[in-house]
Amino acid sequence: QTLYTRVATEAEWLQSLQDEYDLYNVRQERRHDPQQDICRIGFCVTEADWCKTDPNCSESPYQEPPASLKPGAIAGFVIAGVVLLVIVLYLIHLYLVQQQAKRYRTVFAKRIADTINVRGSMRSLSPEALAKEFETIDASVRDGKISKDELWEFISSGKAGEMEKHDFDALFAAIDLDKNGTVDFLEYCAFMGKCSEEYRAARVDRGSVVARSSRRLQAEVISTARRLSVDKPSEEEEE
Repeated sequence: QTLYTRVATEAEWLQSLQDEYDLYNVRQERRHDPQQDICRIGFCVTEADWCKTDPNCSESPYQEPPASLKPGAIAGFVIAGVVLLVIVLYLIHLYLVQQQAKRYRTVFAKRIADTINVRGSMRSLSPEALAKEFETIDASVRDGKISKDELWEFISSGKAGEMEKHDFDALFAAIDLDKNGTVDFLEYCAFMGKCSEEYRAARVDRGSVVARSSRRLQAEVISTARRLSVDKPSEEEEE
């Protein structure tokens, strides 16, 4: 099999041809004129001949297979995945915010229910009762505004249960609508209206607790009375 070497330029090829003639002492009359087409005399190297020995013109078997997905489709999947992740994270955040709001409204409503003895919902409270409760919270300075420290002292002093610091911060931020660091009477009333369901539940829970305590106390009184009635005849018999 004949081996061929591809050269880069025509001048290089002519020089290599001349060098071969000189190497093998080819006579001048037998030397081929480079200006003539050598394919006419049957000495023409085809592209197929070159590709037998030149790896640059043949396709390497060690190539990556063609991609099954186009770049546009991959980019679409990535964008869709990012959007879906953002939506899921937003829904989780929204759920946590709602749960936190429910927690601090419940504790606040229970604390209000401890001091206001009014049946029914929060909306049934009279302006006088709301004003009196507002003054109860605004106890330290009495400037007509509830500070953050005053609200924390009010929440912490009751039996409604402990409130986490981050829940309290969220509670105060929800009441302080104008974000000036204090709560006026209108902001207080507006938030009280949002806690109607929690207040009703707190009143029901408190009523059931009171009823259980009353029944327990009544049972103890009856038991004590029976014990005394049994002990009294025994004392009279001894006399």
